[in-house]
Amino acid sequence: GARAIGRRDLLEQRPLRLAEMPPLLVAGVQAVEDRGFKHHGGLDPLAIVRAAWRNLTSERTQGGSTITQQLVRNLFLTLDQTWSRKLNEAVLAVLIEVRQDKGRILELYLNDVFMGQHGGQAVHGMAAASEFYFARSLAELGPAEIALLVGIIQGPSWHNPRRHPERAKSRRDLALGHFAQTGLL
Repeated sequence: GARAIGRRDLLEQRPLRLAEMPPLLVAGVQAVEDRGFKHHGGLDPLAIVRAAWRNLTSERTQGGSTITQQLVRNLFLTLDQTWSRKLNEAVLAVLIEVRQDKGRILELYLNDVFMGQHGGQAVHGMAAASEFYFARSLAELGPAEIALLVGIIQGPSWHNPRRHPERAKSRRDLALGHFAQTGLL
């Protein structure tokens, strides 16, 4: 059942093995964040070109980072928008892809991804996010809740369901659409 989440609980990451995570979460993150994850070597040149074109021709920006690049940025680099940081990110992503299998990369990402803030405490990883937002374990979540978690990866503060429920619902619905489009639902 649901339990109250204490301040100490939020400080602790709850790392899980990939096999312990709901299959819909694992596949859903790939469907929304990086559809080519299984096939690229850390970089997705087409996504980079598509994002660059959209950023030049539209007021809305689009990211071109793979899951591996996001992991590198989260673990090793700053969020500075500099060419040197982006180059380092690309080099490290390729090196990680050479040395780790896709399952391990995805497991690290899902256990480390920033999912929100509670006061001065960061919520990292899907298991901690599940307990933070729903007061339940990942295994207890349904498709809509999993879609919400997947959806808010893009911007946990911007899509925070407690502060911005309409934005969060919109991202959840977008994730559910990706799930349906890719045959996950």
